[in-house]
Amino acid sequence: MASGYVDTLLNALPAESKRVLTQVFDYLQNNWKVGTGVRATNAQWYRLESTTASVADTEFSVKHGLGVAPHTLIPVVDLTQAGASLVPLTVSRAADAERVYLKSSSTGAVVTFFLEG
Repeated sequence: MASGYVDTLLNALPAESKRVLTQVFDYLQNNWKVGTGVRATNAQWYRLESTTASVADTEFSVKHGLGVAPHTLIPVVDLTQAGASLVPLTVSRAADAERVYLKSSSTGAVVTFFLEG
């Protein structure tokens, strides 16, 4: 069943429309996933990987190719890689339409994250 809020909104619709839209929302809720591809399976999130600078707390940038400045970075841990871990990241300056700019106290560490534009 769709969430309580969605059910409340759908209650105003004719029965057949409500039935179809409830199935759509149920499907989306049960099948939403990030996935492992460059783009998230069901979201406008884009997966990137980079390596932190070789000197701690030194800026490094990652080219993202979104064409707009992303507003959210979501770090992830690749559970298929032994030793993978979350690395501390700090935004060193605002992202732009080509790159994100970060610093980390960890040196030479592989970081994996999703960006949302």
